[in-house]
Amino acid sequence: MKTKYLIAILLMAAGTTSCTKWLDVYPRSEITSNKVFDTEDGFYSALAGLYLKMADDNLYGFDLTCGYLDMMGGAVYMGSGVMLTFHANNYYADPSMGPSVAPLQFPAFNYTRGQIRTEKTDATLEGIWTKMYNTITNANLLLEELDKAEDGMFEAGVKELLTGEALAVRAYLHLDLVRLFQPPYLSERGKTAKRIPYMDALDALTFTPSSTTDEILDKVDADLAEAARIMKENDPISSGKSYYATMFTTDRRYKLNYYAVKLLQARSFLYRGLNKQAYDAAKEVIDHAQEAGIHFITDAERAKLDSYGTPVDRSCPMENLFAVLTDELDANMRDAVAQNSSRLGFFGRFVSNKWLSATPGETPETFFSAASDIRISLWIRTVFPAGMVGKYIRESSQPEDVALYPKQAVTLLKLGEAYLIAAEAAIEAVSPSEALSILQQLQTARQGGVYNSTDVEGLKQEILLEYRRETLGEGQLFYAYKRRNEPRLTTLFLTPDNTYYFTMDDNKYTPDIPDKEFNAGRTY
Repeated sequence: MKTKYLIAILLMAAGTTSCTKWLDVYPRSEITSNKVFDTEDGFYSALAGLYLKMADDNLYGFDLTCGYLDMMGGAVYMGSGVMLTFHANNYYADPSMGPSVAPLQFPAFNYTRGQIRTEKTDATLEGIWTKMYNTITNANLLLEELDKAEDGMFEAGVKELLTGEALAVRAYLHLDLVRLFQPPYLSERGKTAKRIPYMDALDALTFTPSSTTDEILDKVDADLAEAARIMKENDPISSGKSYYATMFTTDRRYKLNYYAVKLLQARSFLYRGLNKQAYDAAKEVIDHAQEAGIHFITDAERAKLDSYGTPVDRSCPMENLFAVLTDELDANMRDAVAQNSSRLGFFGRFVSNKWLSATPGETPETFFSAASDIRISLWIRTVFPAGMVGKYIRESSQPEDVALYPKQAVTLLKLGEAYLIAAEAAIEAVSPSEALSILQQLQTARQGGVYNSTDVEGLKQEILLEYRRETLGEGQLFYAYKRRNEPRLTTLFLTPDNTYYFTMDDNKYTPDIPDKEFNAGRTY
């Protein structure tokens, strides 16, 4: 795309950790040392700005995690239920019902449910595309300025941390652009289609051609390898070092720390079938999680309740390797379950989630883990309206409860995914018995049903089911189906043909890139 469409906005802060002022980034010819990066604090503010931009509602604050991506993956149950396709197909242009149906016109429904294309679809996709590349451009600016900065400006090790995190942000976003906008990797066009560019420069006058998936992921993996190399001995979470800078003394789980980088490597390797590399990277995370302060939620932690009897740590923050902070998360999720939802409308709102009910004998049974699975009691909403996904909802506004709640943060990388990646990769990289052992460790921690077969196909399907259970509210289920190029995508409601799945193909898995990119010269 022509980067005039990716006008970068750099977030400035009054201090090193709070972000209070926006500043337009100057074109390359106008960037001077006294504009932004003439002080150490300017670099910290720029890095904080990247994370705040990732937390935007149209990115990981809602749409690309607990919102549209969970809808695309069939992880949530919507108000229209069995009538979803009917409403989406027949009423999107109706003057009276159009506003209520409009939220259904996202790729989740545009492609997997009728291939409708509307202004709502185009606007949503354009917003996601632009904000992702906007954040990438900001990361590129920070990297460029870090390369020019004098080492003496920073405490020893800090420049490496800044560089590593900026590289990881750039890699994270490019990987998700591939996973969303490129065809499934295992499809006929998955390795050769050229739909998106890899952006590592700031020159607004240069058109960056699109690249193949492998070309982009080669650069993603190179960014992550470099980030891991320079961060391992400098990140407090992996090295034990401490710094004067406030930016690096706060909880590292809200930054792309060393172990988050390793898990992101594992995610990228698994995407294109590099199973040994994926296994090794995920196992490093698993083996060092405890010493890094990352662990599965304990019974004692689950026992901490608010005045409604809801676990205050229901989102399992102690399991996160990387999460983005957003003060809007509770409000966004409350809106998502409301009948008058401003974001999703009446037909798209989230309603009672059948998997979380764990009702024996209810169809389809494969959605349900054992009723003892702790994720059910953690994530189901028991306060009216009950039965809905409450993972990120704070039930109480009483000061004594608010004081107990953790920071509002949406999960982007977590310990459970490390187990899922290691298990799936181990099937071919090590052995089915090793894969089963890793999967059982996760399932034992969740206190639900434990799978007990080394049958390869059975293991693969059980791991896919575990993605449904483990990544609720994180947007990863759709990517798991797409990564495998699964011919059927399971839903929580009967489809018009009286099944619980949609038949998928390349087009249904692959949203269009924005029209403006075609107008600027981009082609498939």
